[in-house]
Amino acid sequence: MMGFFEQLRKDEGETLPIGAAGFCWGGFTGHPSLLALPQDIEKIILPVSFAIGDKDNAISMKQAGTIASILEAKQGHAKGEVKIYENAGHGFCARADIKFKDVEKQATDAEDQCISWFNQHLKIKG
Repeated sequence: MMGFFEQLRKDEGETLPIGAAGFCWGGFTGHPSLLALPQDIEKIILPVSFAIGDKDNAISMKQAGTIASILEAKQGHAKGEVKIYENAGHGFCARADIKFKDVEKQATDAEDQCISWFNQHLKIKG
């Protein structure tokens, strides 16, 4: 992955801000999975935003609380956020499960969260 970003910097300019959205992991992460807690979150040194459904089968609400408490305690630009989406399951912002009510609204709200996060943290200076 680092090779991709290094090449992007070389080809597109070293001063432009770069963000990554990941499903299930990234600079904005919708419905993360396969995390080693608390270690993976403690290692984060850049801002990250999590969108987690309260019915997620990969991240429990207790684990979401752990993620939130670690991210919110970070200082400066490493401080992150966790938003919980009610009645949303794993995959709700990329491949929504229609058995959940209001799934389209939840996915749209998570998309807005992602765009807002990038707008806040990837301001182009100039």
